[in-house]
Amino acid sequence: MSFDQEWAELKKNAAARTRLNSAPMLETNPTQTLNEDLIVNDEELGKIGHAAYVLHGKLMADGKHAQQQSETAGDSLQSDGFATGVALNKFSKAWKTQVKTLLDGCAHISNHLDYSIKSKREEDEQIGTTIRASKIADYFDVQNKENTTRTQSDGPIM
Repeated sequence: MSFDQEWAELKKNAAARTRLNSAPMLETNPTQTLNEDLIVNDEELGKIGHAAYVLHGKLMADGKHAQQQSETAGDSLQSDGFATGVALNKFSKAWKTQVKTLLDGCAHISNHLDYSIKSKREEDEQIGTTIRASKIADYFDVQNKENTTRTQSDGPIM
C-alpha cells in the first residue's frame, strides 16, 4: 500500500470517528435519561484546575532546566563556525517560546476554572436569594394594594 493510499484511509477512519458539536449522552441510572449534553461538577472543575496549577509549577521549574546550558553551547559552537550552534540557538529560542505558551495556557485554565466555580456559586446564591425573597409575600402578612393586611396560611418558604 502506498503512502497516499494509507494516508487517505487514515483520514477516512478519523472522519468517521469525529463528531462535532455534540457529546454522548451520559446515563447515571438506566431508568433515567438525561437531557443535558454536558454535566460538570465543581469537584471535577476543581480537580482540572488543580492539575493545571500543578503542571504550571512543574513546568515553571523544569521547562527551563537546560536553557542556559543550551544557549551557552550554541554560542560556543556558533563562535567556532559550526552551523549546529546556530540551529541550537534557534531551537533554544523556540523552546523558550513554547514553554511560555504552555505556562500561559496552564495559568489561563487554572484561573478560568477558579473564576467559573466562584461565578457559578455566586450566581446560584443570587438565584436562591431572589426565589426566597419572591416567596415571602405569599407566606407572611403583607400590605395589598388597598393597604389592608391579609394573613396567609403557614407553610414552607420554598
